[in-house]
Amino acid sequence: MSTIRRGEIYWVNFGKKYHSEFGKIRPALIIQNDIANRNIDLVAFKGVTVIPLTTQLAGGDVRVLISKRDALEHPSELCLNELCTLDLSRIDTTHPCTTLTPQELESVEIKLKRHLGLPL
Repeated sequence: MSTIRRGEIYWVNFGKKYHSEFGKIRPALIIQNDIANRNIDLVAFKGVTVIPLTTQLAGGDVRVLISKRDALEHPSELCLNELCTLDLSRIDTTHPCTTLTPQELESVEIKLKRHLGLPL
């Protein structure tokens, strides 16, 4: 299995949509730290924290625009308010769709801290 890294976007199976939760197979950003990512095979709970993407562009304080590039077929937005942890088996780790630029990742971190009420 390839090692997932923070800042990479992969296809993720979110399963059946439940009320307002995201569903279906869609791209998602790996946001958890790389120490956890590198050691995921050594732990019993193989949870990976991700942020789903949507092609329904809305902008705002909990969205970050990611341009169409590499294997990401449409301009999309990261939905920071939908941050969640899923089992590694839901992620197609074959190859990433794309990787965020340092500027995009910084924007995600700033907006995510605001959303979670953490100091900037």
